[in-house]
Amino acid sequence: MNDRDRLNDPPRRETHVEHEAVYAAAGASAAPDLQRFPPEGSTPFETELKLGSGPERFIVASSMLMTWGAHRASGIEVRDIHSGGEDQYRGVVFDADGTPEPASDAEVRYSPDGEPFVTAGTTASLTWPGGKMTRRMRVVYVLDDARRVGFALGSADDAGVIGETVYQVEHREDDGVWAVARGFYWAPSNGLFGRKGRAAIRLAVRDAAKQLAALAPGAAGRGSDPSDGPAESPQSR
Repeated sequence: MNDRDRLNDPPRRETHVEHEAVYAAAGASAAPDLQRFPPEGSTPFETELKLGSGPERFIVASSMLMTWGAHRASGIEVRDIHSGGEDQYRGVVFDADGTPEPASDAEVRYSPDGEPFVTAGTTASLTWPGGKMTRRMRVVYVLDDARRVGFALGSADDAGVIGETVYQVEHREDDGVWAVARGFYWAPSNGLFGRKGRAAIRLAVRDAAKQLAALAPGAAGRGSDPSDGPAESPQSR
C-alpha cells in the first residue's frame, strides 16, 4: 500500500464514491488542506471566478453546472451518461460530526428546464472540441448545501491526465456568487514525464478554468475553440 492509498479523507457531508476510479485517493478533492497535502506525486490546483451576486444568479449557475452546462458551454460533448442503478453504490452521508450514516434513497433534483442533476456514481464520456480526445469520467461525489452546489469528477480511464476535479458554485456571505474548481492531477500514464507531463497537467488545469468561465453570464458558446482562453481570467488561490 502506498501513501496515496493511506490518505485519510476528512469528515464531510457529501455523497461519496470510493471505487471504480483509476486513481487512488478518490474523493480527496474535498480535503480542506488539499493544496498543502495533496495525494503523493499529484499536482493540486484551485481556481475561482466571480459570476455575479444574488440568489437568482446562484440558482441559474448551479442549475447549469449540475446539468453538465459548464462542460457543454465550453465546447465539450457529454454523452453516454449512465447513472448508478438501485443495485449500485448510493454513497455515504456524513453527519455534522463527521460520523458516517446510511444514505437514504437518492432524490433526483431537476433544473428549471426539467433536466436531471448529476448524481454520485454517474458515468459519462466527454469529448473535447475537434474530437481529438474522449475520456470516460465518473461523478465521485456531489455537494448539495443551501449555499454550495457541485460535483467531483474523476478519471474512469487512463487515456490522459489522471485525477479528480470538484466543480462548485458558492453563494457567499457577501452575496457574491463564485464558481470554484479544485482538485489534483497526475501526469498521463502513457510515458509523458518531465516537461511534457507537467504541460499536460497545466493544460488540464487551464481547461477546468475555461469550464468555470463558461458559467459566466453570456459566456455560453464562447469556449468552443480549444485555443480560446477563459471568458474572464479566473483567480487562483
